[in-house]
Amino acid sequence: MKWDQYYERFYDWSESTQINRISSLTDFGASEEVAEVIQSFMDGKAASRLIKKALEYGVKFSAQEVMDMIDLLDDIPKELISSCKTHFSQEQMDILVDYDIDEDVLRAASKKSNVKFPFDEEDDYAEEYCAPEQPPKLGFWATLFGIASLSGGKKKGHPGHCTGDCANCPPHYGYRYGRWYYGHHHVHGCEFGGNKGNGGL
Repeated sequence: MKWDQYYERFYDWSESTQINRISSLTDFGASEEVAEVIQSFMDGKAASRLIKKALEYGVKFSAQEVMDMIDLLDDIPKELISSCKTHFSQEQMDILVDYDIDEDVLRAASKKSNVKFPFDEEDDYAEEYCAPEQPPKLGFWATLFGIASLSGGKKKGHPGHCTGDCANCPPHYGYRYGRWYYGHHHVHGCEFGGNKGNGGL
């Protein structure tokens, strides 16, 4: 039976007749018509039979037709993906990896379509991830030098008596009941004895 006859009468037949006539087909028409018929089947086995036969006769489907039919098939032939006449989008490829399709076939299709194979994103992330760098280990002399520099770098405290450097004199208490007396040049009650003060409280 010619495809034109099958396609023309398809919707007038019962489902059993539609399925039985698949074996009598001797040629096929446009991929759009074949995809339409396959999407009309309620039987996944029958849809798979028809698509396998169509592929044997050289029918090539577009990426969108593949995506429209793939849920209806009990068995997905690898030729359906490998012989696709248009390129798959990245979104379509992300969906296809969830089906039971050989990974090599999908990798070839993604390469042909110039899109990234979804599982490769995880590999790239693993390659980009690096363990945190360990701080360099210090040798004996470096450690010794570090300790010496730390001990020598401490700020010296006030000696407890007047150094003559009033500008840098640290704040101190006891300037007569805990108050400052700027007008008297610290002569009254400067605990360090600065500016001729006696240091008495």
